[in-house]
Amino acid sequence: MDLTLPLTLSLIVFAVGLFYRLAAWFGQGLPPVDSSLTVGRRLLAALRTIPATLFSSRLLRALRSLLVDALLQKRILDQGISRWLAHTLIVVGFLCLLLFHALDGQITESLFPDYQSTLNPYLFLRNLFGVLVLAGIGLAVVRRIRLRTRRLRSNSSDWAALAFLAAIILSGMVLEGSRIRSYSVYQEMVEEYAAFANDEDELALEAFWVAENGLSSANFPQLPAADQVTRGQEVNEGTCTECHVSNRYAFASMALAGVATPARAILGDSGAVNFFWYLHILLCFAFLAWLPFAKMFHVIAAPLNLLIRGAGGENPSLEPANLLNRQMIGLSACTHCGACSVACSSSMFFASFQNEFILPSEKVQYLQKFAAGKEKDPAVWKRMQQGLYVCTSCDRCTTICPSGINLREIFVNSRYQLLADGPPESALLSHFSFPLALAQVRIGDHLQALKKVTELFRQRFQRLADLSGPIQLDGAESTGIANHSYLGCYSCARCSNICPVVRSYEHPVEALGMLPHQIIFSLGIGKTELAMGAKMLWSCSTCYLCQENCPNQVELCDIFYTLKNSALIEAGAQT
Repeated sequence: MDLTLPLTLSLIVFAVGLFYRLAAWFGQGLPPVDSSLTVGRRLLAALRTIPATLFSSRLLRALRSLLVDALLQKRILDQGISRWLAHTLIVVGFLCLLLFHALDGQITESLFPDYQSTLNPYLFLRNLFGVLVLAGIGLAVVRRIRLRTRRLRSNSSDWAALAFLAAIILSGMVLEGSRIRSYSVYQEMVEEYAAFANDEDELALEAFWVAENGLSSANFPQLPAADQVTRGQEVNEGTCTECHVSNRYAFASMALAGVATPARAILGDSGAVNFFWYLHILLCFAFLAWLPFAKMFHVIAAPLNLLIRGAGGENPSLEPANLLNRQMIGLSACTHCGACSVACSSSMFFASFQNEFILPSEKVQYLQKFAAGKEKDPAVWKRMQQGLYVCTSCDRCTTICPSGINLREIFVNSRYQLLADGPPESALLSHFSFPLALAQVRIGDHLQALKKVTELFRQRFQRLADLSGPIQLDGAESTGIANHSYLGCYSCARCSNICPVVRSYEHPVEALGMLPHQIIFSLGIGKTELAMGAKMLWSCSTCYLCQENCPNQVELCDIFYTLKNSALIEAGAQT
């Protein structure tokens, strides 16, 4: 069978899929999308960043990100050794097989002039790399089964990717095992490379290969005699060792050689070898054609996204065109690993609403359809709306994402699409519950109302910046707050240091009035009204990071809720 046609077809399909991905990167986006940002302008903006990166300090940051985050997978290692091990085993094993086995004629032979696939270390390493991939797949399967209770969800594409990789590796091992057992393959090697003094030497060599290399021969239905094997070993050392070591080094393939027995019984000796050879090659071609259309495309998109993140830094200032480009590349880079869902501060709502779009990893999967304008089902839109509105914009997902995707940015932009194309939930369009990431930039009637409310609170409550003299200590007993956990605060400021709202401002004290630890400290000295006058209360995204990381278990978010309710009651009494 001529493989030129299937190889050509797979390359054509891969090229079409790659064009499809590029068209999505530079032609689609999450609103608000400026109509003037055409495909040409976005592509040109992306191309301009290449020389700007190559001839600046950003190049070093990009290379560091490629080495540390893409190759060494540090972002995954930070989440746990088992997950890093599973991912590394798959990536390293598959990449080595691709470079030093599938492309051995182009790479291995150029690096090692004496290369022979049946010599060591190549024979052993080929099996080792395959076992590494299978071990990584096994760990990934165990992880997805064991972590179901931790909001890690799997869909058909996840299982298909693992199954596809496993099928390629196993078919390659069974192919090598069938060649190890094959008498016709052995005969071809003998006719091409061996020369015998007599028929006894030829039979002795065959006996040695049956005993040592796993050959299946009708001449030896049982193990040959020891003296014949010893004689065959001498012949082998003078004839075969220059280009073939013992097949026992192909430990995985020899272990799976028996799998080919049914095929040998049906198709014959050479027919079984040909069947598994075509199966393995066609699986590889199919994987190549499938890659751009599947979740596995993250093997290309994720390193690219990490390079972009590394070059731009944590909070790059991007022009609108490149902002859209980065968002679309980020959506393609998602591996659906579920790390963001496990860490999500809004995940407690998932148990109540049973809406998968509350989990960040599930939102990302569907947002590609939203960006392409393919999702039209109102019920899906409603569920996505709920998932996006529940998001607290705490940025945990962005921080933990191993592919470096700026998820908070994507989710905030997605809210605009829902506001433009569907009725928003009016109860959430307030300064008190709607994430500030949206409220700070969205212009509309509700912001005018918020200004009036803000002015009312400014007039009603004291602000720390307005105090000119010493603060009178009133005592904690005068706060009227039933939750007394604030008494454990000793102003270590860990809550303020970890707060994503505080970190979003260059001068947080000026913007927020008081920081979280200052609010809690003010309660400790009996200044409840001072605490209620802080804008920080209303800027809080209720991500609970402060409460979870407080060394003295001060229940900050719960106290903030109490203060907000009290402030609303007092402000309402003045109107």
